[in-house]
Amino acid sequence: MDRDNLAVLGNIAPPEATIRLFGDIALGTGEDIPDPYYGGQADFEPIYTMPLIGCSRLLETLGAERASCSGNTSSVR
Repeated sequence: MDRDNLAVLGNIAPPEATIRLFGDIALGTGEDIPDPYYGGQADFEPIYTMPLIGCSRLLETLGAERASCSGNTSSVR
């Protein structure tokens, strides 16, 4: 999602909703994660690592107890 998508969602979301970019929350940089599709092979590796780092930071922020799935699947059949 980029800033254009963020603006559209902001216009249709309920007033109490909070919508933020992944880069703002997880990376803390406010930057968009670029789409490497139009670049070369060398563009994929650094861009691939951005969400990995961001997910790790997001899970740390949420806390280990919320990141764990243990015990949450007993009712799933």
